[in-house]
Amino acid sequence: MFDFSFGELGVIAVVALVVLGPEKLPRVARTAGHLLGRARAYANQVKSDIDREVQMDELRKLQQQAQDAARSFESSVNETARSVETEVSKAEQTFNEINTDYEKNKTVAPPGNSAVADEVAALESSIAEQAISQNKSPAPFAQHSPAIAEATARRDSHDDVR
Repeated sequence: MFDFSFGELGVIAVVALVVLGPEKLPRVARTAGHLLGRARAYANQVKSDIDREVQMDELRKLQQQAQDAARSFESSVNETARSVETEVSKAEQTFNEINTDYEKNKTVAPPGNSAVADEVAALESSIAEQAISQNKSPAPFAQHSPAIAEATARRDSHDDVR
């Protein structure tokens, strides 16, 4: 804090001895030392309080960054889920249209006509590709859609008739 050399301290001590006298000098020195100790303790306390506040600010910033990252991750997961749901509903709608067309045309189509079987196979292939691209196996999808299982059974029985 202050830079005193040994010579300067000696001069201050001699002046204090002359001004205060030998009787009051020890008491004043004790009081000055006590006040200096209090000042240092107060400075250390202020310094530690400032350090704590800085650390708290850093922790708040870190917490905010973690919350922002969590929100971003959550929104991306929700967006992906909505995308998958949309694709699945489109695939199911397409399948239902093909199934409806098949139901309308199954009595009219001759046994040798494989157009319906080709459409069902193409639909199954499309569903399998979508499931693979979404890291899912096609089997659980077929279990959840009775229409797919029914169409597959009809196609298989139609293939047996040929």
